[in-house]
Amino acid sequence: MTTEDIALVAHVRQEQQKEFAQLLAWIVYNGAALTGVAINAPRKFPQIEEAFPSLFEQKEQQDWRVMKARMEGFATTHNQNTLPSK
Repeated sequence: MTTEDIALVAHVRQEQQKEFAQLLAWIVYNGAALTGVAINAPRKFPQIEEAFPSLFEQKEQQDWRVMKARMEGFATTHNQNTLPSK
């Protein structure tokens, strides 16, 4: 290895450490912001998907009418199969 190669490796390593320190600072800052919201206005506390949209996917909420129809169908089938006939 030449001295230029060693200097390049040292410079790259220093850049990596700086990026890591910036990431840690961002994490601490967001944690403090979320803590402030949790203490001062807990109803406004965001879900994890809202707080970190790049890390977690937004889950789609299923319509309650669809679930109601499914449960009614299940209950009808279940009652036909388990209740004694009159």
